[in-house]
Amino acid sequence: MRNIFLTTEERARKYFEQFPFIQAFLAGVGMILFWRGIWEIADIYQLNPFSSVIIGVLILGGIGLFVQTFVGNSIIIKSVKNEMSLGKKTEQKVAKFEKEIVKEEVTLEHLSSKLDVLVAKIEQIEKH
Repeated sequence: MRNIFLTTEERARKYFEQFPFIQAFLAGVGMILFWRGIWEIADIYQLNPFSSVIIGVLILGGIGLFVQTFVGNSIIIKSVKNEMSLGKKTEQKVAKFEKEIVKEEVTLEHLSSKLDVLVAKIEQIEKH
């Protein structure tokens, strides 16, 4: 049974990777219907909010997802912000190096023109 479910899920995932918008839309619908069903079940059993929180914490903690769900998201957000910061710093360094390269090119062109003048003078002296 487990292998059939995993195989079916794998095939569906591979198929829908070709159509990301449809996959995202269906995933959203599926998640909403899933959580709506959970909500309705909780209402049928008349769970009060306090017991819902306790049961939720126990379930998430029991399967090892409580910390990952709440702390993991903040870690991911911090990581993305750090990467963006590094990207900006890298862009600034690249811009600085580009300016230095342009400055060095101007200096090399200036030196090249002076060398051309000196070579011309040396050739002129050698002709005499």
